[in-house]
Amino acid sequence: MSNIDFIHDRETFTPLWERASAGVRMLREKPSTDLLYFDSIDLQTQKFFELIRHLVALKCASDFATLVLKPDPFSYFNFHFGKYPGFIHRANNTDDEFFQFLLEDPGGSLADSFGTNSEHYVVLPLPGDWIIFGDRSWGTGVFYGPADIMECARSFYPFFIEPPERFRIEP
Repeated sequence: MSNIDFIHDRETFTPLWERASAGVRMLREKPSTDLLYFDSIDLQTQKFFELIRHLVALKCASDFATLVLKPDPFSYFNFHFGKYPGFIHRANNTDDEFFQFLLEDPGGSLADSFGTNSEHYVVLPLPGDWIIFGDRSWGTGVFYGPADIMECARSFYPFFIEPPERFRIEP
């Protein structure tokens, strides 16, 4: 069993959701040349996890949040499971716990785990000012942050790709 858990209270989830939603709106306004693209399944790979940890550590932090934005966290996930589709990975959590939690049953529905039913997901540092957005329907993810973070990501992660033709970040 993982030491990571779903966020259970609205007071913790809502500010993270608002920050993630604002970040996704901001990404829609950015020129495609300002963004780095990756395969959305990369969230479930060791090298991508190492990128996240590396970027968090670059700012002398250790914690990051992972949230599902679609399906709707309030009308779908919370309604069905009484918790929110988000979790915080802390310094004392391991990479194995992260990967295990991505497949965690939220309560009688393994098909609703993060790794299975997260059409749109976001990863955010706590604290920090970069964002990872994944859209599984496009099979594409987007990374954006300040110039130093972008340069660090480019040099650390060799699997960034070109975006699909006509790719757009949808609400």
